[in-house]
Amino acid sequence: MTEFKGAEATVEVGDTAVKNRPKKAYRHPDLDERLRRGRTEDEARLLERAEKYGVAVPGLVEDSEFELEMETVSGDRLKNRLPDAAVMEHLGREVARLHSCQIIHGDLTTSNVVVSGGEPFLIDFGLAYTSERVEDRAVDIHLLHQVLRSSHPEIAAGSWDAFLEGYSELDGYDSVVDTVEDVRSRRRYA
Repeated sequence: MTEFKGAEATVEVGDTAVKNRPKKAYRHPDLDERLRRGRTEDEARLLERAEKYGVAVPGLVEDSEFELEMETVSGDRLKNRLPDAAVMEHLGREVARLHSCQIIHGDLTTSNVVVSGGEPFLIDFGLAYTSERVEDRAVDIHLLHQVLRSSHPEIAAGSWDAFLEGYSELDGYDSVVDTVEDVRSRRRYA
């Protein structure tokens, strides 16, 4: 069994992946319980919605108050598979499908994509939310672009182009990509 620790949760990966949101002593107990329960419920709901719309995500096996049990997706993190234009294009299609059902991932990085059998699976919906706003879609994919530029600079341009090729299946693609440029221009150090 492998364990991953994040700021808000731990994930134990074995036959299934179990994500647990432990108590935070620095928060008031009532607030802590409400936040942990709400975030767990939201993540479960969004995973189920994404799967319903055909997005490649781990299937939800069971959820409880502060814990999610999901199918384990075996494979490599995308960050270890780059450059791979075919996977990046496929990822673009998956994110377009995700955005089409009004889900914003919130943490779209090369660490939150697992490539299994050549198919990219989106994982970690802890910061995900629903939105129909073009700006939210643009910020979501802008983060991926920033990660590519900072962590994979030698292949960033080609990987981004491949991603956009797949993402172009989104209705309203031009508006989102134009807004990415607006978001980039507002950043102090784009």
